[in-house]
Amino acid sequence: MATAQTPQDMDADDLTRTDRAILDVLKEGCGGDEPWGIATKGRLVDETDFSRNSVYNRLEVLEAAGFVELTHEPTREFKFVKDPREDGDPDE
Repeated sequence: MATAQTPQDMDADDLTRTDRAILDVLKEGCGGDEPWGIATKGRLVDETDFSRNSVYNRLEVLEAAGFVELTHEPTREFKFVKDPREDGDPDE
């Protein structure tokens, strides 16, 4: 039986295809001066082509892990915080 992993323990190897797609969309930014991107859940569903349930579930996991942050509750808007795929050892 596999042990349950907490979102805080997530790293790049734990990301699903959906996680990677969500992070990619958010990293692309909104074309403004901000160094991070923002998007609503609905936009992320549209941009990633994953099901609404899949995107919604993975956003909760990514938020708990600290990779995205909910910025506006009424619209369920999220912003990019960090990408675990970029947390490599600089000496590698």
